[in-house]
Amino acid sequence: MIFLWSPADVNWTTYGLIALGVVIVIFIIAALTNSLRYSSRYKGFYKRMDKTINKKYNGNLLIENIVNIYSKDQTNTYKSLKSKGKRKVKKYFDYYVKNIPEQVMLRSFTTSDKNKNQVMIMMLDEYDKVLYRWDKSKKVKGLIKASNKYQMLNAYIAFLFELPLNIHEAAPYRFTNHDNDYVLTYEVVKKIRKRRKVKQKKLTKKERKALEKVEKAKEKKARKKRR
Repeated sequence: MIFLWSPADVNWTTYGLIALGVVIVIFIIAALTNSLRYSSRYKGFYKRMDKTINKKYNGNLLIENIVNIYSKDQTNTYKSLKSKGKRKVKKYFDYYVKNIPEQVMLRSFTTSDKNKNQVMIMMLDEYDKVLYRWDKSKKVKGLIKASNKYQMLNAYIAFLFELPLNIHEAAPYRFTNHDNDYVLTYEVVKKIRKRRKVKQKKLTKKERKALEKVEKAKEKKARKKRR
Protein backbone atom coordinates (compact mmCIF):
# COMPACT_ATOMS: atom_id res chain seq x y z
CA MET A 1 0.00 0.00 0.00
CA ILE A 2 1.33 3.48 -0.96
CA PHE A 3 0.77 6.42 1.42
CA LEU A 4 0.81 9.88 -0.08
CA TRP A 5 1.48 12.94 2.13
CA SER A 6 0.32 16.43 1.35
CA PRO A 7 0.89 19.74 3.19
CA ALA A 8 -2.85 20.11 3.24
CA ASP A 9 -3.02 17.14 5.61
CA VAL A 10 -1.10 19.09 8.27
CA ASN A 11 -3.18 21.39 10.44
CA TRP A 12 -2.21 24.93 11.52
CA THR A 13 -1.23 23.78 15.00
CA THR A 14 1.42 21.52 13.53
CA TYR A 15 2.71 24.37 11.35
CA GLY A 16 2.91 26.55 14.44
CA LEU A 17 4.88 23.94 16.38
CA ILE A 18 7.28 23.45 13.49
CA ALA A 19 7.83 27.23 13.20
CA LEU A 20 8.38 27.49 16.94
CA GLY A 21 10.92 24.68 16.81
CA VAL A 22 12.80 26.40 13.99
CA VAL A 23 12.87 29.69 15.93
CA ILE A 24 14.18 27.93 19.04
CA VAL A 25 16.92 26.17 17.07
CA ILE A 26 17.97 29.47 15.44
CA PHE A 27 17.99 31.19 18.86
CA ILE A 28 20.16 28.44 20.38
CA ILE A 29 22.61 28.55 17.46
CA ALA A 30 22.83 32.36 17.68
CA ALA A 31 23.37 32.23 21.45
CA LEU A 32 26.15 29.62 21.12
CA THR A 33 27.79 31.60 18.32
CA ASN A 34 27.75 34.79 20.41
CA SER A 35 29.06 32.93 23.45
CA LEU A 36 31.97 31.46 21.48
CA ARG A 37 32.74 34.84 19.90
CA TYR A 38 32.78 36.64 23.26
CA SER A 39 34.83 33.85 24.83
CA SER A 40 37.39 33.98 22.03
CA ARG A 41 37.57 37.77 22.24
CA TYR A 42 38.12 37.71 26.00
CA LYS A 43 40.76 34.95 25.84
CA GLY A 44 42.69 36.91 23.22
CA PHE A 45 42.48 40.11 25.28
CA TYR A 46 43.62 38.41 28.49
CA LYS A 47 46.47 36.59 26.77
CA ARG A 48 47.81 39.89 25.38
CA MET A 49 47.29 41.64 28.70
CA ASP A 50 49.10 38.94 30.67
CA LYS A 51 52.04 39.03 28.27
CA THR A 52 52.25 42.85 28.40
CA ILE A 53 52.03 42.93 32.20
CA ASN A 54 54.89 40.51 32.70
CA LYS A 55 57.05 42.18 30.05
CA LYS A 56 56.42 45.91 30.58
CA TYR A 57 54.35 46.46 33.75
CA ASN A 58 55.82 44.08 36.30
CA GLY A 59 54.90 45.48 39.71
CA ASN A 60 57.63 43.60 41.57
CA LEU A 61 60.35 45.16 39.43
CA LEU A 62 58.82 48.62 39.72
CA ILE A 63 58.67 48.40 43.54
CA GLU A 64 62.30 47.28 43.62
CA ASN A 65 63.30 50.30 41.53
CA ILE A 66 61.23 52.63 43.71
CA VAL A 67 62.97 51.41 46.85
CA ASN A 68 66.48 51.47 45.37
CA ILE A 69 66.37 54.34 42.84
CA TYR A 70 63.26 56.52 42.64
CA SER A 71 62.19 57.20 46.22
CA LYS A 72 63.46 60.26 48.11
CA ASP A 73 62.28 59.02 51.52
CA GLN A 74 60.49 56.12 53.21
CA THR A 75 56.94 57.53 53.23
CA ASN A 76 55.70 55.12 50.52
CA THR A 77 53.88 57.88 48.62
CA TYR A 78 53.74 59.05 45.02
CA LYS A 79 54.73 62.60 46.01
CA SER A 80 57.97 61.30 47.56
CA LEU A 81 59.23 59.99 44.21
CA LYS A 82 61.81 61.60 41.96
CA SER A 83 60.54 62.92 38.63
CA LYS A 84 61.55 59.78 36.72
CA GLY A 85 59.85 57.62 39.34
CA LYS A 86 56.63 59.62 39.06
CA ARG A 87 56.63 59.15 35.28
CA LYS A 88 57.18 55.41 35.65
CA VAL A 89 54.43 54.99 38.25
CA LYS A 90 51.94 57.15 36.32
CA LYS A 91 52.55 55.10 33.17
CA TYR A 92 52.06 51.92 35.23
CA PHE A 93 48.80 53.17 36.74
CA ASP A 94 47.61 54.39 33.32
CA TYR A 95 47.90 50.89 31.91
CA TYR A 96 45.98 49.18 34.70
CA VAL A 97 43.30 51.89 34.96
CA LYS A 98 42.58 51.44 31.26
CA ASN A 99 42.79 47.66 30.99
CA ILE A 100 41.36 46.24 34.22
CA PRO A 101 37.85 47.73 33.71
CA GLU A 102 37.94 46.51 30.11
CA GLN A 103 38.96 43.04 31.26
CA VAL A 104 36.05 42.95 33.71
CA MET A 105 33.60 44.07 31.03
CA LEU A 106 34.79 41.56 28.42
CA ARG A 107 34.83 38.74 30.94
CA SER A 108 31.25 39.55 31.99
CA PHE A 109 30.06 38.56 28.49
CA THR A 110 31.37 35.03 29.11
CA THR A 111 29.53 34.60 32.43
CA SER A 112 25.94 33.84 33.38
CA ASP A 113 25.46 37.31 34.90
CA LYS A 114 26.49 39.78 32.20
CA ASN A 115 25.35 42.76 34.30
CA LYS A 116 28.29 42.27 36.68
CA ASN A 117 30.69 44.35 34.62
CA GLN A 118 32.03 46.99 37.05
CA VAL A 119 35.08 46.67 39.29
CA MET A 120 35.63 48.33 42.67
CA ILE A 121 38.97 48.37 44.49
CA MET A 122 38.60 49.03 48.20
CA MET A 123 41.05 49.88 50.96
CA LEU A 124 40.10 48.56 54.39
CA ASP A 125 41.45 49.24 57.85
CA GLU A 126 42.18 46.52 60.41
CA TYR A 127 38.47 46.43 61.31
CA ASP A 128 37.35 45.87 57.69
CA LYS A 129 36.01 49.43 57.44
CA VAL A 130 36.24 50.92 53.94
CA LEU A 131 38.69 53.83 53.96
CA TYR A 132 38.74 54.44 50.22
CA ARG A 133 36.93 53.05 47.18
CA TRP A 134 38.32 53.27 43.67
CA ASP A 135 36.39 52.75 40.44
CA LYS A 136 37.20 53.71 36.84
CA SER A 137 35.56 57.14 37.21
CA LYS A 138 38.37 58.15 39.62
CA LYS A 139 41.04 57.30 37.03
CA VAL A 140 44.76 57.56 37.84
CA LYS A 141 44.25 60.61 40.04
CA GLY A 142 42.24 58.48 42.47
CA LEU A 143 45.06 55.96 42.87
CA ILE A 144 47.64 58.70 43.37
CA LYS A 145 45.41 60.44 45.91
CA ALA A 146 44.94 57.25 47.95
CA SER A 147 48.65 56.36 47.68
CA ASN A 148 49.61 59.75 49.13
CA LYS A 149 46.94 59.98 51.81
CA TYR A 150 47.36 56.46 53.21
CA GLN A 151 51.02 55.83 52.29
CA MET A 152 50.05 52.84 50.15
CA LEU A 153 51.98 53.40 46.90
CA ASN A 154 53.82 50.08 46.82
CA ALA A 155 50.74 48.25 48.05
CA TYR A 156 48.66 49.57 45.13
CA ILE A 157 51.41 48.68 42.66
CA ALA A 158 51.65 45.11 44.00
CA PHE A 159 47.87 44.71 44.16
CA LEU A 160 47.30 45.84 40.58
CA PHE A 161 50.02 43.50 39.31
CA GLU A 162 48.23 40.45 40.78
CA LEU A 163 44.65 41.61 40.17
CA PRO A 164 44.14 40.61 36.49
CA LEU A 165 44.95 36.96 37.22
CA ASN A 166 42.53 36.88 40.15
CA ILE A 167 39.81 38.51 38.04
CA HIS A 168 40.49 35.99 35.27
CA GLU A 169 39.97 33.07 37.64
CA ALA A 170 37.13 34.81 39.56
CA ALA A 171 39.19 34.36 42.72
CA PRO A 172 38.85 36.46 45.88
CA TYR A 173 41.90 38.61 46.58
CA ARG A 174 42.94 40.48 49.69
CA PHE A 175 46.36 42.12 49.86
CA THR A 176 47.62 43.20 53.29
CA ASN A 177 50.11 46.06 53.64
CA HIS A 178 52.02 45.03 56.74
CA ASP A 179 53.31 48.55 57.45
CA ASN A 180 49.86 49.67 58.59
CA ASP A 181 47.70 46.51 58.31
CA TYR A 182 45.49 48.13 55.67
CA VAL A 183 43.99 45.70 53.17
CA LEU A 184 43.29 46.08 49.46
CA THR A 185 40.52 43.98 47.96
CA TYR A 186 38.17 44.07 45.00
CA GLU A 187 34.63 43.25 43.93
CA VAL A 188 33.01 42.81 40.53
CA VAL A 189 29.54 44.31 40.78
CA LYS A 190 26.50 45.37 38.74
CA LYS A 191 26.58 48.92 40.06
CA ILE A 192 29.18 50.98 41.90
CA ARG A 193 27.92 51.68 45.41
CA LYS A 194 29.20 52.70 48.79
CA ARG A 195 30.31 50.00 51.20
CA ARG A 196 30.92 50.66 54.90
CA LYS A 197 32.57 47.32 55.63
CA VAL A 198 33.86 44.38 53.63
CA LYS A 199 34.35 41.45 55.96
CA GLN A 200 36.36 38.44 54.91
CA LYS A 201 33.92 35.59 54.37
CA LYS A 202 34.48 31.87 54.54
CA LEU A 203 35.59 30.68 51.11
CA THR A 204 33.23 28.58 49.05
CA LYS A 205 34.40 25.42 47.29
CA LYS A 206 34.35 27.29 43.98
CA GLU A 207 36.48 30.13 45.41
CA ARG A 208 39.02 27.68 46.86
CA LYS A 209 39.39 26.05 43.45
CA ALA A 210 39.81 29.48 41.84
CA LEU A 211 42.59 30.35 44.30
CA GLU A 212 44.30 27.04 43.56
CA LYS A 213 44.26 27.92 39.85
CA VAL A 214 45.79 31.31 40.64
CA GLU A 215 48.63 29.69 42.59
CA LYS A 216 49.27 27.13 39.84
CA ALA A 217 49.41 29.91 37.23
CA LYS A 218 51.88 31.88 39.37
CA GLU A 219 54.05 28.78 39.88
CA LYS A 220 54.05 28.14 36.13
CA LYS A 221 55.21 31.71 35.45
CA ALA A 222 57.92 31.39 38.09
CA ARG A 223 59.22 28.18 36.49
CA LYS A 224 59.43 29.88 33.08
CA LYS A 225 61.48 32.75 34.56
CA ARG A 226 63.94 30.31 36.15
CA ARG A 227 64.66 28.58 32.82
